[in-house]
Amino acid sequence: MLDPALGADYTIWIVAALLYVSDAAKLLPPRQFLLVEAGRGKFEAAFSATPYTLAGRVLSFAPLLQPHRGVFVAPWASSWTDAGRLTKALEALERSRRSLRGARVLAVWAFGLLFAIGPALTLLLGTAAAILVTAAALYPTVLVAIAYLWWRRRALRLTPGRSVGLSLEILVCPAFLPNLVRKVTVLESIKADGAQILVATATTDVKAEFLSRLESRTEELIEETGPDDPAQANLRAYLATVRAAR
Repeated sequence: MLDPALGADYTIWIVAALLYVSDAAKLLPPRQFLLVEAGRGKFEAAFSATPYTLAGRVLSFAPLLQPHRGVFVAPWASSWTDAGRLTKALEALERSRRSLRGARVLAVWAFGLLFAIGPALTLLLGTAAAILVTAAALYPTVLVAIAYLWWRRRALRLTPGRSVGLSLEILVCPAFLPNLVRKVTVLESIKADGAQILVATATTDVKAEFLSRLESRTEELIEETGPDDPAQANLRAYLATVRAAR
């Protein structure tokens, strides 16, 4: 049986983990999903055939154990674009990814402090000492992250308002800092259908699994749409595009 006193020693790290997870969660409109970085030039999708919904929105999570991976909010069920525009969209995403090297280092370091070093120090030194040592490393990291956001604001395509908002978030709650990469990438505007981007970049296995889920979700949307609704014809055309891509 778990010793209650031992569990209490790790309460602060458990709370930090819950804050981190809640911050990584995204409630998206039904026709959006998360494009997740998966190696150089490739993407995966946080996309379920039977998603959990809350108030009509789809609950999605970034990869919780991979804070260095960015996530982009992408539309689906929209018309696929031509090859030239798709290339431009992919190039824009690649530029965004290349600008995130500093953010990746900061996110991974903060993740390690909160969820590896902090708990390990608690075991070795006790709760109070672990908190002091971790805080002594974490808060300077927060300040460095804020300076980084402002220094690289143009490269990251952050407006002053967004820079202020992100800075305040990680200053008030350092447990949000491991999500720094995602906080930047979710603000990126995607200029093409997310499914088309994934088909163009994903591995064969990832693409096949995703398209199977996407086909199922599209069929559900068609069933939910009235036969006289013009949207149904658009969805049927989209479904045909998806099936042709398999």
